[in-house]
Amino acid sequence: MKKIIKRLANAAQKVQKAVASISMAVTTMAIGMTNSLAAPTVPSNVDTTQTDQIADIIVWVLAIAIGAGGGLPSLVKIVEGQTNEDVRGRNSGIAGLCVTAACVGAVVAVKAIFF
Repeated sequence: MKKIIKRLANAAQKVQKAVASISMAVTTMAIGMTNSLAAPTVPSNVDTTQTDQIADIIVWVLAIAIGAGGGLPSLVKIVEGQTNEDVRGRNSGIAGLCVTAACVGAVVAVKAIFF
């Protein structure tokens, strides 16, 4: 049982690292994309509601994917640490949850700033 828990903990750490690097790459791509596609002004007769809706959908899909990819393993790590009375494991799960929340917040902030 302990071997399975250790394997899950190692897998959770790998997933957390992957989620952090993917979210940073996505944020960097979003900033580059918005800088290259941004128009200084929108003409008065152009309707941009469909583009705004697509941007909203993409942002929420990214936020949910990042949250699920980093949050669920972090929650597993917190529960494991609490069950095994491992303060380090529990604290690393809490830290992973905080990093995941920061990444989700960054994605939502990029949408709010640039779109």
